Amino acid sequence: MSTTLSKKLAFISVAADSPDNVKTFYEKFLGIDFAQALTDQQKTFQAPLDEDGIDLMIGPKHNAQDSVVAYYAVDDLTTALNEAKAAGGKVAWGPAALPIPPADQDDYKALAQKFHPAGAKATTDWSTVGQGALIQDPAGNPLGLVQLAPHAQEHFNAGPGKRPLSDERVAEHQASIALGEKHK
Repeated sequence: MSTTLSKKLAFISVAADSPDNVKTFYEKFLGIDFAQALTDQQKTFQAPLDEDGIDLMIGPKHNAQDSVVAYYAVDDLTTALNEAKAAGGKVAWGPAALPIPPADQDDYKALAQKFHPAGAKATTDWSTVGQGALIQDPAGNPLGLVQLAPHAQEHFNAGPGKRPLSDERVAEHQASIALGEKHK
């Protein structure tokens, strides 16, 4: 029996005092060149980490506490924020738009149409990648949430293209839970 998670890891964001230097480290460490992200708000870089649509993003720190944050794609940001608050979390930032600069929108649209035609066809607004928010779990750990626009869902294997965990993976996890029960 496969299971589809309600949230899907989309990208991991690394905050750095010097994004260029950290980008160079990860390029050498991972063996892949990073692309400069399309944003006019800050200098940010991105590269794919795996075939399941998980990217690594590197950008500037906004405060001394910034570090590494996992961002999860959600179908409905408002619902996900309410679920997080009901579970004991709190909203630290957002929700807010994740804009694509007007000067880059035509090039971005052409790229999306080439590599993600289904998502591009379903897109009517090319001004944004979606909406985002940053929450904290009850221990204060940061966690990002993104409601992706259709053209971005396909890139991250989120939304309608989200893949369920395999029957084998679910069975393995259930066996791990049972094993853990023995050690209580």
